[in-house]
Amino acid sequence: MTLGFQDNANNILGADSDDNQFASTNVTGNADGSIIERLEYLQTAVAAVGINPGFVLYGSVDAEASSTTVIPIDDLAGYGDDFFNNQYYMQVLKNANSAGNAPEKQVRKITDYASATGTFTCDAFSAAVEADDVCLILHESLIAIGRDDNNNAFSSENVAANADGSLLERLEYVQGVLGTAADTDLATDIAAVKTAIDTVDSYVDTEVAAIKTETDKIAGFIAGGGIGSGIVRKTVTFSDTGEDVDLFTVTGDVIVRLVAVCSTVVASVGGANIGVDAGTVALIADTDCTLLAEGEIWHDASPDASVEAVSVMKEYIVANGTDITLDIENAKQVDSGVLNFYCIYTPLSSNGAVAAAE
Repeated sequence: MTLGFQDNANNILGADSDDNQFASTNVTGNADGSIIERLEYLQTAVAAVGINPGFVLYGSVDAEASSTTVIPIDDLAGYGDDFFNNQYYMQVLKNANSAGNAPEKQVRKITDYASATGTFTCDAFSAAVEADDVCLILHESLIAIGRDDNNNAFSSENVAANADGSLLERLEYVQGVLGTAADTDLATDIAAVKTAIDTVDSYVDTEVAAIKTETDKIAGFIAGGGIGSGIVRKTVTFSDTGEDVDLFTVTGDVIVRLVAVCSTVVASVGGANIGVDAGTVALIADTDCTLLAEGEIWHDASPDASVEAVSVMKEYIVANGTDITLDIENAKQVDSGVLNFYCIYTPLSSNGAVAAAE
């Protein structure tokens, strides 16, 4: 018997035509099966592997392109939508119409990829990528080391420190160790410097205050005509005044000169003096108050002129913060009148001062 092959639906090898009749859509891949099962197996395996672009690709930008973010390169079409997203970077290797100028050498992350047209969307370059520019597509593992510029594209912010890990993980570990120690040392140093500055500031403030005090004393001495370092004033208005009147409060040890000028005639049935420790005549002797007329100067028991030499003012040392008082004669009173008291003083002790009594 003679056997032959018939070109029909059962001819699994296929006919020499553009539409073979035999359908093998139900064939299951089998590495150990028939020829067609093995072909199915191989096709499935190849499809699973897909196109392997490698780590580096390059191509020329299409003629219609001019954009800082959207770059069509039809030479690199066909890898599958989104294949390069966020794992690959684009570098403009050559600026075709302006060699050496931006965006040449710049690297940007690829954020989207359209497979049909080979169109890449990237973080913005500083200048438009244009027709015939040559671009390099780099896998992120190739640029993780970084470039010599001020803002490398690769971000490693999510890398975890690991002393036994990759280069990046080890660097993160070292940075953490050094950063902690450096921050602690720096904080300690800053605190020490601040303490030192505060100490100096306090010392300077103290010294400045002391200088100011001495300056004030000198200024007062000059203002007082060279016979004192300060002048204190107090006005007393009499109205049936029968009790002693506090004139000046003294602190420490001072040298004083005292005088009063009558601005309104004094009416009285008795006398008064100016002393310390109320009742002790010392600075101005006991004086008949009726002698105090308007414009007269009271520096002793006989006030009688509106002009006196400074030398008539007696100088006294008042010690240990003893206050100065106007002592009114016992059982008498000053009915009316106004006296302006002036105390010119020089401190002897470091705290020496005179102030008008309240």
